[in-house]
Amino acid sequence: FNEMVAQTDLLLGQVRQSALEQKNAEISALEAQIDPHFLYNTLDTINWKAIAREEYEISEMVGDLGDILRYAIKNAGGVTTLGEEIAWLKKYTRLQQEKLGKEIQIFCSLTSEAAKCPMHKLLLQPFVENSIRHGLHGSKKEPLLIITGELENGMLRVKIEDNGKGMPEETVTILNQPDYHREDHFGVENVRKRLRLYYGEAASVLFESRPSKYTRVTLCIPVMEEKKIENCDSGR
Repeated sequence: FNEMVAQTDLLLGQVRQSALEQKNAEISALEAQIDPHFLYNTLDTINWKAIAREEYEISEMVGDLGDILRYAIKNAGGVTTLGEEIAWLKKYTRLQQEKLGKEIQIFCSLTSEAAKCPMHKLLLQPFVENSIRHGLHGSKKEPLLIITGELENGMLRVKIEDNGKGMPEETVTILNQPDYHREDHFGVENVRKRLRLYYGEAASVLFESRPSKYTRVTLCIPVMEEKKIENCDSGR
């Protein structure tokens, strides 16, 4: 009986300690959060100062950054449309091209049905980022991104293609493996996990590439049932 009491006291002590640690962790997480409204208001202040000094290029960049953050932070796992996702990606690309040092031409071709098709947010961004960082960076060509979207047999098919350095065949083979894992391609792995979470085994990602020619990613997801789609316009 005494041993049982001692064991019970020990277990209760561990539970209390665990609860205390969890509470402290939650408090630390809350303290570390940045109020999005503070962030937006600060960017708005910077924007108006840039306009006052006639720094219109800086003003446009700050405005794009504000829209990007607003779209990404607000209901990050929510549902949007392909058209809204592409509009956000264009702003994201405009900021990325500043680091690239070249203007990136973006050609988009979406059918009207595909543009209105619901999809989860932020599924395309990692592929666009990889195109810029790994495909277009260091290429001597004029940077080009081609994004197409269409509905086919109950699936939304989106293709993202760049005219950059391309990849060797063995790299493409590795990327197309279902159990693919690489630390430097965290974004791709993250998208695959989210696709499985949202769509099960019905979704797919296919990589194609030719060295010095192009890299193309094809994302196929099931057409979602009608849902209430959050309006992600910034209203700046």
